[in-house]
Amino acid sequence: MKSGIDASLRQKYLDTDYIVSDDPPLLMKIGEQSDDLRVLLGSMGVESAALITAWNPRSEQLTDDENDDRQGMLLTDIEKIRLNYLVGYGQLDDWQEYSYLVLGIDQDQATAMATRFEQNAYVWIGPAGIPELITTV
Repeated sequence: MKSGIDASLRQKYLDTDYIVSDDPPLLMKIGEQSDDLRVLLGSMGVESAALITAWNPRSEQLTDDENDDRQGMLLTDIEKIRLNYLVGYGQLDDWQEYSYLVLGIDQDQATAMATRFEQNAYVWIGPAGIPELITTV
């Protein structure tokens, strides 16, 4: 794991609630195994997923319009590799940003995608259903 983000920002990522807009919504916490997440992966026939956003590159706050444009480009990239996805978001206190849970993506693809959209980190989920913070800087 790379270590280019400061400890306080890293802690915010770790404390964030990551929510997948399923029915019912699915809550993910870094390091906490989720049976619901394992069931979701199994039901979609995949062994991995990544929650990735294009919002606020390098944690620099952009306008909602700028973030929406970036998120649209991310969706185009996801559709190009023909993977299923669910809409989600990260939330901590009064902060929230939208994400996509990309199903069946491998970790190299996820890292490349997060890096392309200048993200410090993303959430990786392997077969055990344990969300993991992966830094890209």
